Amino acid sequence: MDYPKSVPSAGLSNGRFVDEDPLAGTPGSLIPASWGNGVTLELLNVIQAAGQTPSEQLNNQLLTALRGSELFTTAPQFDNDRSVATTEFVRRSGIQYSGFFAYAVSTALTPAHVGGAVSFSSTTAIDVTLPNTVGILHGATLTLINVGTAVKVSTASPTDTLGPSSSALGPIDLGRGETAEFVKLDNQWRLIGGTVLLKYTSLFSGQLGNPGYQRYASGNIDQWGYGTTDANGEVFVTFPISFPNTFVSVVANHVGGDGAMVMVVSGTATRQGVRLKVRDYAGHVNAGWGVYYFAKGY
Repeated sequence: MDYPKSVPSAGLSNGRFVDEDPLAGTPGSLIPASWGNGVTLELLNVIQAAGQTPSEQLNNQLLTALRGSELFTTAPQFDNDRSVATTEFVRRSGIQYSGFFAYAVSTALTPAHVGGAVSFSSTTAIDVTLPNTVGILHGATLTLINVGTAVKVSTASPTDTLGPSSSALGPIDLGRGETAEFVKLDNQWRLIGGTVLLKYTSLFSGQLGNPGYQRYASGNIDQWGYGTTDANGEVFVTFPISFPNTFVSVVANHVGGDGAMVMVVSGTATRQGVRLKVRDYAGHVNAGWGVYYFAKGY
């Protein structure tokens, strides 16, 4: 589109339209039909491309077209040219959080937090509920950051689940400095990232307390616990979990006021437990003697 420079009768001045000047006796520019039709068609093409029906009574159709969702197309994923990026393209690129929020008290998160990063900095333990999944786009993400004491994360809706897989896990605890990234899938907030993910995966799962266990990335597993001897000075200690492949070794200590030996009864070790026997320095056995054990396997 350009001024009708090729039409001498248009009366352009310096390539532009000018008004008539009665004092100077100079005529005004004329608008050729071809040029008027061309300008109108330029505008109509935009309006119609946006899915609107041109109307003589409306003066805002071009603006509506430019603000609508039908006019522009989303470039292919990873496109790197200088075309205009639609909000769909930007969202798909995942190059930024939609916002950053900070709280120091227990908080019920809403859909307004989705796509953003939420930080907590309370000096006392607080509770946080994730947004109801109803109405939230499938695949939407939410990142939590704890720089305070402790944060317990749960779902606001009883029909929503929370977990690292398709099975429900329940509330997730974030310690100081831990992060958690969730993705919305159907009626579930699935834990897919952040430092807290490690302790909720089978690769690093564990159980605190006594008895307890800890898995490692190598596949090795440590287990520990406590047992009490019977009248024969023996105790079969059952491991908190069964070793998936094999039991390797166990170290055990007698709990008492004097020295005693703790031995593995030959042929009793299994992936589920092992029988131990305790004798004092004189070779005596007794019931009720406590034994702490530490077992290894994979």
